[in-house]
Amino acid sequence: MIVLDQEQKKDRLSTLVSNHMNQIVASYTRNLENELTAPQYFIIMTLANEGRKNSSELAALLSISLSSVTNLTNKLVNKGYIQRMESEEDRRQIYLHLTNAGRELETKIQEKYREINDRLWTNFSDQELDQLIASYEKMLINFNSKG
Repeated sequence: MIVLDQEQKKDRLSTLVSNHMNQIVASYTRNLENELTAPQYFIIMTLANEGRKNSSELAALLSISLSSVTNLTNKLVNKGYIQRMESEEDRRQIYLHLTNAGRELETKIQEKYREINDRLWTNFSDQELDQLIASYEKMLINFNSKG
């Protein structure tokens, strides 16, 4: 067994977390629809969980340009998953909403999510799950801290 120093352990954990996130997103999108990209998946889930958003809000959440959001959302509009609607308060403001087809897709996404998670956490004890929860919560606090 190779003994790692603290920096090597941190690097190893960062690599594992990154690979894990990429595999999960790829697995979700691969199981849903061949033409759905990870950012499109993120847009659908954001609209489902948070409600209407404008392009600027989505660009900020995804850390991408407005033109990239427009490209992604145009494809989702063409597939019938989202629609653009003018704000009743300010007609210059355009919001993106899920359509019925988008809600159906989101339901499928949630079903696949549960299937994948059921497999993912098989054979973990309650103690191991508690340790992982505490570790991930601490990691996210560190990730989101400004410092």
